Amino acid sequence: MVPVYPLKRLYPMTLHTHRSLPVSTDSPSPLPDISVCIVNWNTRTLIDRCLHSLYTTHQTPSFEVIVVDNGSQDGSPLWIAENYPQTILIENTENRGFGSANNQALRESRGRYCLLLNSDTLVFDETLDALIAFMDAHPDAGVATGQVFKTSDRTDRVISYAPTAPSPGVLFFNDLISLTGLKKLFPNSTLVERWAWIGRNLEKEQQVENVTGAFMAVRRTAMEQVGLFDEAIFMYMEESDWCCRFLDAGWKIYYTPSMSIVHLCEGSSRMRSDRDRLYYRSLAYFFRKHYGWTGWLTYMLQEYLLLRWLRFFHRRWLRLRTR
Repeated sequence: MVPVYPLKRLYPMTLHTHRSLPVSTDSPSPLPDISVCIVNWNTRTLIDRCLHSLYTTHQTPSFEVIVVDNGSQDGSPLWIAENYPQTILIENTENRGFGSANNQALRESRGRYCLLLNSDTLVFDETLDALIAFMDAHPDAGVATGQVFKTSDRTDRVISYAPTAPSPGVLFFNDLISLTGLKKLFPNSTLVERWAWIGRNLEKEQQVENVTGAFMAVRRTAMEQVGLFDEAIFMYMEESDWCCRFLDAGWKIYYTPSMSIVHLCEGSSRMRSDRDRLYYRSLAYFFRKHYGWTGWLTYMLQEYLLLRWLRFFHRRWLRLRTR
C-alpha cells in the first residue's frame, strides 16, 4: 500500500532551512494568502528571472516564496540568498526529485493556497490576484491551473491540462496519434481530437482531471485531507497521481483562463540524460498504483509490442529528414 504523505515530516538529508528575514515570536507575522513553492536544480539564470518576476510585478495578495534547492552545483543557493533574502530557502545535499522536494516546500508553507511553479516560469502582474479570486469563488476547487504561454506577449500557448486522468488506453491512443502523424493528417477529425490527451477550448473555464505541475494552485484544506506528493515517484506523473487522489477525495480540479503565467520550457529536466527512463518507470508505477496489475500489464504490452517500435521508426524518419 502506497503511503499518503502527511504535512509534518522531518528530512535528514536537508542541509538547512533558513528565513533570511527574522520572525518575531512576540508579534508573529500574519499568515500569507499564497505560498509559492519552487524546486530548483542547476537553473540559476532561470530561477533568477522567476523570482524577479514574483518580487517586481504588482501583486496585491500577501505571499511567501519557498525555494527548495536539490543539490545544485551552479551556485544557485548562494545567489538566491544574496539577491532574494526574503525567500525561504531549503538546501538539500542531493537531488531528492520533484515531488519529494515540493513536499518539503509544502510542509514549510503557511498560506491558505499554495502555488507550485517551475523554476523556468514567469508570473504576470495579475497572476496571484486571479488565483485568489478564482479559488475564493470556487470553494469546491482543490486544484486549479490556468493559461500557460511560451512568451510574455501571450501569443503562443502551452496546454496545461487534460480533460481526463491518464489511463493505459488514453495514453496509448494519444501516443499512437502523435507517432503516426494522424493529428496533422486529420486536423479537423473529431475522432482524433477526442483521443488526443490534451486540453481543448482554452478560452473556457472548465472542470478537468489532470493539470501540469509547472503551474498548479492547491487549496490547503484539500491538501491536508489528501496528503502530499507520492515520494516513490522521482520525476514525471507525480502531479497526475496527486490529481487522481484529489478527485478520489471528492475535490474538483479546474482550468481557468483568468490566471496565466509564462513557461519558458527550459527547465532542469532537459539536462537529464535519463529522463526517458524516469518517465517510463513513473508511468509503470502510476498504472500499477491506480489501475492494478491489469492496468500495468496493459501498458507494458502496448509499450513493448507496438509503441517502442513506432518510436524507433519515428526517430529514424526524423533523422533522415534532417540529412
